[in-house]
Amino acid sequence: MMRKMRVLTRIMAGTLAVSTVFALSACGNSGSDKETKTTPASNTKKTTLTFWNTFTGPDGETLKSIVDKYNKDHANQVEIKMDVLPADQFAQKLPPSIATKTAPSLLLMSPSAAIPFIQNGSFQKLDDFFTASGADKGDFSDASLQMGQVNGAQYMLPMQTIGVFLFWNKKLFKEAGLDPEKPPQTFDQLAEYAVKLTDPGKNQFGLSMPVKGAPQYYTSFIWGNGGDFVDLKNKKSVLNSPENVKTMEWFQDLVVNKKVSPKGAQGSEFDKLMINGKLGMFLTGPWLAGGLKQNNIDFGVSLPPKGSVKQATLSDGSVFTIPSSTSPEEKKAAYDFIKYWNSTAIGKEWSLKIGFPPYLKSVANDPQVKADPLVSQLSNFGTAAQSFLSGLSTGDRINSDILFPMLEAIEAGQPPAIVLKKASEDIDKALQTEK
Repeated sequence: MMRKMRVLTRIMAGTLAVSTVFALSACGNSGSDKETKTTPASNTKKTTLTFWNTFTGPDGETLKSIVDKYNKDHANQVEIKMDVLPADQFAQKLPPSIATKTAPSLLLMSPSAAIPFIQNGSFQKLDDFFTASGADKGDFSDASLQMGQVNGAQYMLPMQTIGVFLFWNKKLFKEAGLDPEKPPQTFDQLAEYAVKLTDPGKNQFGLSMPVKGAPQYYTSFIWGNGGDFVDLKNKKSVLNSPENVKTMEWFQDLVVNKKVSPKGAQGSEFDKLMINGKLGMFLTGPWLAGGLKQNNIDFGVSLPPKGSVKQATLSDGSVFTIPSSTSPEEKKAAYDFIKYWNSTAIGKEWSLKIGFPPYLKSVANDPQVKADPLVSQLSNFGTAAQSFLSGLSTGDRINSDILFPMLEAIEAGQPPAIVLKKASEDIDKALQTEK
């Protein structure tokens, strides 16, 4: 997420494995080669774009292959030099690069992570994208563009939309005596299945509970049991509630007492466990699907189970942003790549191979995409989708500096009631800076 940076951002869609060659050749047979031919930046010399993102998961290889193909097709006009950074490094390196005007030309991040930089004038407006690039605005869903708007202005352009889903290993379900076609329907069942799927002797765990480098999977637990994080209207924490204390006690019991998840692990470690067939269930984003397919893991996907009050899941996205230090020539080249990314052929490849739900109408209406069961499942949020700390400039910081450390403290055995009280106070302090 970015996984929001993911998101946030981190506070950021639906995700899948047909091979790159198949996806592109299928598009080519229907005339989509024409769709991917963007107008190169009309510079007299080659423009170099530096491009940072946090795509460290299985989807990163597909992103790299698309960037490599763009570079090959635009060899005399544009070269994209891409750096893939772990989310914490990205968050540490970006502010000083902005301050010293040495930021990369192009960024990929969650909308919530971008808001503080937009508010302090560090990112350029992108209102002229469609006019300058010639991209078809009518092909974009309204929601995908609204995701990138602040005070009516377009500061971010869509790269993908994401949601958090439950992935499960069907082989491990069978071995544990569980029906491989039926995921847990409630939190109680989730806990029961997690215990059955855990086998310390095989270094096998039942459920993922990361403490960083992951999407906000924990929102499904808090929201599902009737809790919340912030009263957005009054900009005040509501984290320290009886509902949330009870949820975190349940969380702690699973990790500390029942040992269904390794303590202190981050998202990338769970990616490896799941891909290696050592993890029974994983609440994460669509990017996992491609790696599971490539490694022949027989898996299922569903929305997270229902809590005591409702079924809930995070809905977020990843967006392109352009720092203020990016030159006009670099911005023109960045626009060309963003247009290329948002072509029907590339959008179709990304949906079919990784599983993300399409936001381009031409991709959503493609017969292959419509017929793909995984894309269909990862596009189906029903009424469960919720946004996380929407519109708060402090949202990403609350997630990374308060909430994930809160989970780490709970996994370390600290009393949930005390941990939540302290985290809630920290959130209120952070909210004091909100405009």
